[in-house]
Amino acid sequence: MVMPQLDVFNLKNEVVGKVDLATWWDKEGNDSLMHQAVVAAMAGARSGTHAAKGRSDISGGGKKPFRQKGTGNARQGTTRAPQMRGGGVVFGPQPRDHSKSLNKRMSRGALKSALARKAASGNLLVLEEIVLEGPKTRELVSAMDRFDVVSALVLVEGVTAELERASSNLGWVKVVEPGQINIYDVMAYEKLIISRKALQVLEGALSQ
Repeated sequence: MVMPQLDVFNLKNEVVGKVDLATWWDKEGNDSLMHQAVVAAMAGARSGTHAAKGRSDISGGGKKPFRQKGTGNARQGTTRAPQMRGGGVVFGPQPRDHSKSLNKRMSRGALKSALARKAASGNLLVLEEIVLEGPKTRELVSAMDRFDVVSALVLVEGVTAELERASSNLGWVKVVEPGQINIYDVMAYEKLIISRKALQVLEGALSQ
């Protein structure tokens, strides 16, 4: 089987070599699997801490708000009832876990599909290394401009202090290591920029 190849660039947008990709980069993505993985990722990100007080959570209410007869109002037994002002909520939201389970094989397959889709659309860029001279945002921005980047997920073998600081105030650039990559980020950012060493680590992890 022929291994797909990509050009390898430096930060000056100069071709410095080629790299062989794993065969799964050339496969067609599984839309259904990717959808399940994205839904699971978004559900897992929900805090699930929303809550409303029921009638048992409201303080007071041990005394009738007014006498049973003679007021012209409907009889009421407690101020904690849901129809009373300040009363408890009927069937209100309660803290819960929104996460959805997805087994390891499905998660890995969905991530491979998303990465293959990124490569097929021409939005995969392999760099020899991603090293900045200092923690300067403008230096990172200049590098991104050379590749006409609108938004990018940058994958490096190890996030340096300089790279982390340079990207910290850029909402359109996210820098992660291979172990932190997820399908939501792959699909949310326009380009996937990956260093040669990070590519080797990623392919090794996804081949297991």
